[in-house]
Amino acid sequence: MENEEPSVVEIQAVRVQDVWEYIKPAIDDIIKDLPWKDFRAEDIYASCSAGEAVVFVDSTVPVGESFCIARMDENQSTREKTLCLWISYSTTQETAQRVMDAVDTIAANSGCAYIEFVTGSEKLVEYGKANGFDKVMYEVRKAVPKQEAP
Repeated sequence: MENEEPSVVEIQAVRVQDVWEYIKPAIDDIIKDLPWKDFRAEDIYASCSAGEAVVFVDSTVPVGESFCIARMDENQSTREKTLCLWISYSTTQETAQRVMDAVDTIAANSGCAYIEFVTGSEKLVEYGKANGFDKVMYEVRKAVPKQEAP
């Protein structure tokens, strides 16, 4: 076993300040396409800076090509913890799978009962199902027509 190379930790937590300029363009694109807009890129940065969320990157690819921003949520009634995938981005299926594998480990090591993400993308829902996620909620939305002033 002398010739074994040390294993590379592919998914690593990093300081948001060190990667922001690389990940912000993808975050802006993701937020632009969200059917709901309850946060801004600045909120993500602030949460990561304050230690309320963490940026994970795939160290085997250039910074910005594969990352996930996660936060820990706790149900106030049951006290169960959920690892919430706030923003996730990957340029290839391979790097996306490495991130998902790491997220499973992070959630298990953190005592989480669940991992969740919210998306308006049917493609991401199908990807989630293929990785063991169940759709547990439906959001139904109808636009209210603007009323003309009398």
